[in-house]
Parts: sequence; structure tokens; C-alpha cells
Amino acid sequence: MQYDLEEARERTRRTRIALISTSAAFALGVILTGVGFSQCTRVQVTTPYYDELVCNTAGDVLLPLGGTFTFLGFVGVLTSGIMFGKANRKKREIERDIRRSQYGRRLHWDTPSGGLVF
Repeated sequence: MQYDLEEARERTRRTRIALISTSAAFALGVILTGVGFSQCTRVQVTTPYYDELVCNTAGDVLLPLGGTFTFLGFVGVLTSGIMFGKANRKKREIERDIRRSQYGRRLHWDTPSGGLVF
């Protein structure tokens, strides 16, 4: 059971690192998108419902690059966050099982026998 606990701790550590890394990628993507968007100007064309975005070279590169980082970072945060929660729950369950096995059963009321049992 101790081996399972060490394995669960390692899994939790890895998923925490993944969550931090994908959060950093998401933040980098938002920054790159913002910088790329600042290099663009909105130009109104003949139809009143459609505006065109005209960017310089930096905007043409940073806007799609930042959008890609943002999207993939968001997907990574979502999936690694779910995995982190599941790994933590498994680790807590193993720790609870170890505590229960070390301390044994507690005194409780047994309804069928009508008395206290261990």
C-alpha cells in the first residue's frame, strides 16, 4: 500500500507540473495575442456590417501564433486540471485507507445485534 501512495504522489506531482506549464502557455498566448492585436488597425469597407483587420508584419505573425498558444493552453489547462483533481482524489483515498488500516476499526453501534461492536 505504501508503494501505491508513492506512485499516487508522483502522479499528482506530474499533473501539477502539467497544469502549471499549460497555464504558462495560456498566459503567453494571451500576451502574444494582445501584442499582435495592438499591431493591427480596423478598416471599414463599403458594407456597414463588415470591418477588415489590417496588420503590419508583427501583427500578421503574433496574432495567429498567440491565438494558437491561447487555444492549446486552454485545452491543456482544462485536461490537466481534470487529471490533477482525479490524481489528488486517488491519493487522498489511498491515504485514508492507510489511516484506517493503521488505526483499526472504531467502536460503533451495530443495529442488527443491538450493541456496540468494534
